[in-house]
Amino acid sequence: MRMDVTMASVRERSNGKYCVQIRLAGHKPISKTFSDYETANEWARIKEQELSSATSTPEVRPHTLLTLGQHYCNTQLKGKPSRHHMLGRIERIAQHFPQSFLQIKRTDVNAYKVKRLQEASGPTVREEIQTINKLFRWAEREMIFGEAPVHSPASNIALPSASKPRSRVVERSELDTLLMALNPLMAEIVELAYETAMRRAEITKLIPRHLSLGQRVLVVEDGKTGDRIVPLTSRAIDLLRSACERCRTPETRLYPVAPHSISTAIRRARERTGLPDHVRMHQMRHTRITEVARRGFNQAQIMMVSGHRDTRSVHRYTHLSVKDVVDLLE
Repeated sequence: MRMDVTMASVRERSNGKYCVQIRLAGHKPISKTFSDYETANEWARIKEQELSSATSTPEVRPHTLLTLGQHYCNTQLKGKPSRHHMLGRIERIAQHFPQSFLQIKRTDVNAYKVKRLQEASGPTVREEIQTINKLFRWAEREMIFGEAPVHSPASNIALPSASKPRSRVVERSELDTLLMALNPLMAEIVELAYETAMRRAEITKLIPRHLSLGQRVLVVEDGKTGDRIVPLTSRAIDLLRSACERCRTPETRLYPVAPHSISTAIRRARERTGLPDHVRMHQMRHTRITEVARRGFNQAQIMMVSGHRDTRSVHRYTHLSVKDVVDLLE
């Protein structure tokens, strides 16, 4: 005699007892013997429910701004210096949006803007709203929610004004004062930035195999705009050759410091020496790009030095005066 129960089978043995067997793919068979059919069938029913509950697909919780933002950072920014900065920004924003990602409305984003403007600067709030918009656009492009349309509630929000670009370059006298106030390693990093227009994260990732000093170039791997080749001045070659002599292996970092430590060291040195506020690490990059433009390099050549892929970025980084143009006319 045999009576089937979805995953369980109850068989009557020759001795009059009932044997229950439960088989489920991926699990060891379960069996137990009972003296009467009712008890056997009840045990089979209860055990079947337990197994069904344990093996059923867990409920998928809807994405929040935080979980989708983390997913974006882990997939799109993996291994990039910007990942940590973006993740921190998303975590700050997400504190104000606990609801499901697709339940965020324009009124929510606008209320967030009004509240944040009481706490942070306009350019900061602008970047945060743009980040929300970016996440919605990315979710739609990658079909995170299937083929359903994803409308960004931040797309038509009136944004606060953007920050004004710093228009001053770092003069040689200012650089010399700064270098004197830094320790030798930091001074070397800052001067290399001044000579090459490299970003701080690009410099701190350098190892000897990236250098081709005989050809006067180095390779930036996985930079902000991908891989690129950086042309080197004679002074940059001297600095890099000195740094290579300190390295024990081809994989040793030339400048084993954290990128933010460089900016901190410059800020403290600037405050000690009374240098103006525009003397910053990133302004070294602006200064070198401006110097190249002053020498009459064309747009393509300037972009070779800067590593930019967008001509609009080059304009933002180039601080030419009327006198620079007049000099080139003659």
